[in-house]
This record gives sequence, C-alpha cells and structure tokens, in this order.
Amino acid sequence: MHFPGPTIIMHPVHRKRIVLLFCLTVLTIGVNILGIMTGITAVVSPLFFFPVILASYWYPGRGLVFSLGISAIYGLIVYLYTPPDTMEWIIILVGMTFVILIGVVVALLSWNLSRFEQQLLEIIEFLPDATFAIDREGRIIAWNRAIEVMTGLPKDAMLKQGNYEYALAFYGERRPMIAGLLVTNEGHIGDKYPQIRQESGKFVSEVYLPHFHGERGVYLRFSATALVDANGSVTGAIESVRDITEQVMTESALENTGHRLNTLAGILRYDMSRKLAVLYGQLQFGVMKFRDPEVISFIADLKESVSGLTRQIDISRDFRDIGATPPSWIAVQDAIGTAAARLNLGNIIFHTWAERLSVFSDPQLSVVFYHLIHNALKETTGATKIIITYQIRENGCAIIIEDDGVGIPDAEKGLLFGQREDSYGRGLFLASEILSITRMSIRESGRYQVGARFEILVPPEGYRIEGMER
Repeated sequence: MHFPGPTIIMHPVHRKRIVLLFCLTVLTIGVNILGIMTGITAVVSPLFFFPVILASYWYPGRGLVFSLGISAIYGLIVYLYTPPDTMEWIIILVGMTFVILIGVVVALLSWNLSRFEQQLLEIIEFLPDATFAIDREGRIIAWNRAIEVMTGLPKDAMLKQGNYEYALAFYGERRPMIAGLLVTNEGHIGDKYPQIRQESGKFVSEVYLPHFHGERGVYLRFSATALVDANGSVTGAIESVRDITEQVMTESALENTGHRLNTLAGILRYDMSRKLAVLYGQLQFGVMKFRDPEVISFIADLKESVSGLTRQIDISRDFRDIGATPPSWIAVQDAIGTAAARLNLGNIIFHTWAERLSVFSDPQLSVVFYHLIHNALKETTGATKIIITYQIRENGCAIIIEDDGVGIPDAEKGLLFGQREDSYGRGLFLASEILSITRMSIRESGRYQVGARFEILVPPEGYRIEGMER
C-alpha cells in the first residue's frame, strides 16, 4: 500500500485516516513547540511516535518517508527555538534516528502482515469450492470467484455486507448459515441443520434447495469452521459450498441398480434352488430304483455335485448380505445357535460355552459359525465332537471352535482363508471377510491328526461380557 494519492483520497476510509494523521501531526508539532518554549522536552518529544506509527501501519510503503519528514521537522523546531550545543545535538540526532527506526520497523511489520493477508485472500479466491468468510460481526470479508459463479453475485456487491446477506443467495431469506451460527452462537447448530456432523474439526451438512438455480433444485454440501485468534477467541468463520447434485444422482442410480440386480439375483437363486431340489429328489429316487453298483456310484457323484451347487447358492446369498446392515453388539451364543439350526448335526457331540459373551460384529456373524461348523461335519474330517468356547487374553478375546477330526496339514493352513475354487475355501474366505469388517481376524491353530482348532480373535474394544467390569 502506498501513501494516499488522488484516487485513494476519494475513498471515505482513507479520507478519515488522512484527516486524523494531519490533525495528530499538527497537534504533536504544536505541543513540542510549546514544550520547548517552556523548557519541557523530555516528555513531549516522544509524542512524534504516534503519527509515525499510525502512518507506517496504514501506509507501509511510505512509512520511511513520513518518519524522515517528522524527524526533520523535530530537528528544525529544536534548532529554531533553542539552538543546542554539540552534546545536545548528538542527543537530538539519536532521538531523530530512533523516530526513523520506529517508522521503518512498523512499516516492515505492517507490510509483511498485509502481504500475508493478501496471500490468504488469494488462496481463498482461487479455491475450487465456492467459499466465503465473515468477521465477528457477521460482515462478509471474503467472497471468492467460485461463489460468484455459483450465486451470480459479484464480490464488490457482497464485501462488507452484514445482516445475513450471504444467505439470500441460497435460501432467499436472511438466516444464519453454519458460519453465522459459529460466530454468533445463536441457538444450537443442530436446530437449523438436523443432519449436521463434524469431520476433522469442520461442521458439515448436506441440504437440498429446491428453488436454487432457476427452480431446478440442487444438493449442496456446506462445510464451515470458526476462525480463532491466539487466545482461542472466535474472530470470524469461513464456509465452503459444493454442488453435489451429480454425486447424489449417481449414488441414487447405483443404489437402484444394485437393488434391481439383487432382486434379479434373488429370483435366479430361487429358481436354481428349486430346480436343484427337484433334481436331487429324482436322483434320490434313482438310487432306490437301480441296483447296478456303477449306476448307483454315478448317481451318488451327481448328488454330491448338486449338494455342492446348493451350498454355493447359499454362500452367494450370504455374500450379498455382507455390510447391508451396520455392525452391532451380537450375543455369540445366539449366533452359534442360529448357525447350528441350519445344519444336521447327526450324532456329533456339540457343546458351546459362550452364554455371556457379546461381540461388535456384522449381523452376519452366524454365517461365520455356520461355515466353521459345516466344515467340521464333513465325513472326511472324521470328527465326533465340536466344542466352542472363548478365552480372555491380553490383546483381546479369542473364540475357539475345535473338533477331534484329522485336522488340517500345516502346508494347507496358509491357504484356508483365501478365495479358492472349492467350496471349502469359499466358505472360510466368506467367514474371514465378515470378521474383518469389525477388525476381527481368524486363524487355524490345531495339530494335524489331532483336530482342527479355529480361533476368532476379537480386539479389546470389540467384546464385552455380561456382569463383568472391564
């Protein structure tokens, strides 16, 4: 900023500053002349600092010139009214130098501050999101290009405007937006914006404005944060506005597509399951009708394939439901009971001890136990009993599912929970995916030829036991 020229003088703020500087300078000169004439110089001479500081702060580009002029006037007054000796001249020159230094230092500080403020304004100006800022009194202090384009309102018409002028562009009425509520603390923010939430220190809310952009309507995301000083006091607020109409429309289209695909997949699964059930019944009838061992063996292989297809259909249904419902606290004993009810345990001894344990999990937790128990029930495992219990450990809780079958060779343990072509691998892959949603994991720790032992590892914050304080 330079010393006021003809154009700047026309501005009312600068006119007031110039008048104040002129009056203060004249008053200071007059007081110093009076002080010199009455013999008082030590007290009145520092009064020159006031006009120098103000001039250097308001017009840092001319602070040195102004301080030199004031210093010269001070030296001239002293010389005219009380010609000093050499020693006094040295003291006066030191004082004049000090006046100049004060002007230079204040001008540099003011120039750096102005440059910093200009950089901030330029950053706001070129932000891709529509952005405005207000001061503590609710007056607009920044209105960038993006918000000019969005609202059609130019910066020159909006700066320094108060009384919720910024809201007229969006709501057609004077009302506090999020930034205004942060500054004025008028009521609870949630009363005006029911869907508001906090993200990384910002208040964020999505709003549909049906009358925006020529009655076409838009979905806008408002995000605002308070501006605070070094003492933590609110000095203003800044708010950004983003048009998310296209994003909302895309999400809605994807949701509708997903719903239709799930519906279609459900119909296909139902038809396939029904036809496979008919085929399975016919194969069952064929076993009773034919006596040829080769034919019976062939039919048995077909039955096994049909059973495998039926299970894959069930797994695909479980995959569809993963993540469809938010996680919640689930009683482990109930989840195990739901899984066991879907299976034919036959003569297998089945015991569970998890009555008081609950875990924070996806609602499909019962599917995890279903696949673990189902694998233990296979004839090839040779298991006669399945036991499920849990242990409290330093790093959380472990739910243990073990049987007395042949177990799993060490070479195969690393592949258990990957996606494989066989149904065994797919079931455990699905179980692992469900558990990972809430940071649980699973591993196999049994010994081959002794039995399989699956451990579901629950993080410390992911489990609770009824009646036990933690």
